[in-house]
Amino acid sequence: MSYLNPLMLFGMLAIAVPIIIHFLNRRKFKKVMWAAMRFVKISVDQNQRRMRLEDLILLLVRCAIVALLAFALARPALKSSTTDALGQAKVTSVVILDNSYSMALPGDEGSRTTFQQAQAAARTTLEALPSGSAVSLLLASDIVQGVIDEPTYDLNQARQEIDNAQVSHHATDLFPAMEKAVGILKGRADIQKEIYVITDGQASGWEQNADDIQKLIKDNKDEINLYVLRVGDKESPRNLAITKMDVFSGLTPVNESLQLEIEVANHSDKDAIDVTVGLFVKAPGDKEKSGDKLTIPKVPAGGTSSVLLYASLKKEGYHSIRAVLQNPPDDDLPADNQSLLVVRAVEEVRVLIVDGDQESTDISDHESYFLEAALSPSDEHYVKVDVKSPEQYAQGGLNRYTAVVMANVARLEPEDVTAIKNYLRQGGGLIFYPGDKTEAEYYNSELFEKQGILPSRWGGITGNDKGDDTQDEVFIEFQKRAYEHPVTALWNNPEYDLGSARTRRWYPLTETEKNSLNVKEAGPAKVVLRFEHKTESVKDEDALGAPALMEREWGEGRVFQFSSTADKTWCDLALRAKSVIPLAHRIIGSVQAHRDAGLNLRVGEPFLQPLAPHQNNSEGTVMMPAPSQAAVQTTTLRPEVLNDQPVLQYKETHRAGLYEFQLNDNSQKKLFAVQLDQRESDLRKIDDDDLPEGAKIIHWAADKNFEDKVQEARIGVEYWLLIFLIVLAL
Repeated sequence: MSYLNPLMLFGMLAIAVPIIIHFLNRRKFKKVMWAAMRFVKISVDQNQRRMRLEDLILLLVRCAIVALLAFALARPALKSSTTDALGQAKVTSVVILDNSYSMALPGDEGSRTTFQQAQAAARTTLEALPSGSAVSLLLASDIVQGVIDEPTYDLNQARQEIDNAQVSHHATDLFPAMEKAVGILKGRADIQKEIYVITDGQASGWEQNADDIQKLIKDNKDEINLYVLRVGDKESPRNLAITKMDVFSGLTPVNESLQLEIEVANHSDKDAIDVTVGLFVKAPGDKEKSGDKLTIPKVPAGGTSSVLLYASLKKEGYHSIRAVLQNPPDDDLPADNQSLLVVRAVEEVRVLIVDGDQESTDISDHESYFLEAALSPSDEHYVKVDVKSPEQYAQGGLNRYTAVVMANVARLEPEDVTAIKNYLRQGGGLIFYPGDKTEAEYYNSELFEKQGILPSRWGGITGNDKGDDTQDEVFIEFQKRAYEHPVTALWNNPEYDLGSARTRRWYPLTETEKNSLNVKEAGPAKVVLRFEHKTESVKDEDALGAPALMEREWGEGRVFQFSSTADKTWCDLALRAKSVIPLAHRIIGSVQAHRDAGLNLRVGEPFLQPLAPHQNNSEGTVMMPAPSQAAVQTTTLRPEVLNDQPVLQYKETHRAGLYEFQLNDNSQKKLFAVQLDQRESDLRKIDDDDLPEGAKIIHWAADKNFEDKVQEARIGVEYWLLIFLIVLAL
């Protein structure tokens, strides 16, 4: 037995009132002797017992009325009841409808999509609710849409909202919706509180927050019942998806052949044969044109295959490059059969190398020699390199350079530090190479601790005594696997090799140490590349070594820090053209891409356009083709301030596709792409046994009596009406 209004039980204290009245009103007789007294006394003695019994019964009835009235107001409910003779208790429920894009999967033999089945299951859920119940409706993906936040008794409204719901372009994460549903039901004075999660059971939607979901259910199991309605259990769904598109060099010059790596994943249990991938390029003001295409002979089941395609950007400005699976075999989910990439084509990329070691008459011994050759192998190359000494590098300003390389520079003057800070604030890129002239303690104190510019401090020199190849047996190599940073992710493809380069001497970098001062403009340090070397303290055979290259965002710019030299003195990376050229280009390309940050977003990630001081009052327009392609959706953006910076912000990036942005001063149109979350492409389903403990699992199907299954699990009935009728009778 439980009570929905337990405070009303204190009303039973009012039982004392009729008892007190009973004692206060007991009759007191004054004895008066008179002639016929003996006849009355005989009559009183005969009826005294009956009168006392009647008074006692009347007292008990009055006490029972007060007690039962308080009992009824407390709304007693018997949760172990297995009968509905008194009527079922009304239910307050929250229906969570999974609308992630995997729900667009069609059923067997062309039947209803998974989402259409989910809508039917949601409508049946409403029909199974007892009379007088209330319902809330949430649409769940990796965001929560509160279609009906406050539970409503108008079930017709709920049915209409279910019919109007649509599949989104978001991935699945059910925890936020479940957490919000618990918050809606918490504290409501209802005996029956129920949550219905209607989903396709995609494993990723449950696994990423499995512990949090389990704790949420455990903490509320005595108050809230959770039902998981599984829909769309199609046997062995098949799906091919484009999971990555990457410009090989990282740079996007005009009229150069760009090499793009496209990765195709096969999320099924059978090999996919003859998968054709094609490119489509859209230049500013032009229509989209078809480009290179190639057929992959086989994409293995549960695996990936990559293909290299080529594109050329004919004029400066923003271009969209679209990779498409053309007539993919055995594919059930077309939403992820394409990927968009927006790039900015430039006429040239300028790089400044500050050479701290130009003493030798042999220029091949200069610190910048090999790096300059790698970045700009010919005079006609689109990367233009200037080499200056530390004394003259800041002359003429730094902002015309995409990146500035500090190669074995001993130290910086205070005005140099000010110059590079301003350069970083404008979105520039800094690359630091140490060497034998580098005053590590100066850099550690000034650029790491005080300014927060370097990602790490440089430790004491490690390796062989001379650093050259006279002690060639003392060296370490770069990592050969598990590349995680976008700059080095290219080398996850076994066709390319970066790990064979040998480093004989280096300054150790540390990934865990923090700056002593809290510098607002300094972002977190990240590891770009590691050494393969493992210390004796590392027990995991698969563990990688210490960082060889680290990166940090500072202001609007980026800073890269190497552990060894740019020349061949301490490391032979400079001699390995197949490694150093793409690595150098990808680092500079990442700086250029960072300047154009926000061109490629994930669904739901806001688009930001920083405004210059003279643009503080400027407005902008975002245009996106409507889903039907029949009209263009246009939104006007007005300035706002984020982190003390005036910006235009567009938050409604909930559909994947190509967007156009333009300031309202007739400036050049800017393209940006919104991409699907690739996690959703994996259609692997979670087993019932792996679902959170305490959830009541129902496999929904239109031909089964769903209502009976819910009734079997639903228990509990209120008895206040029966008690109130007894009070009236008394």
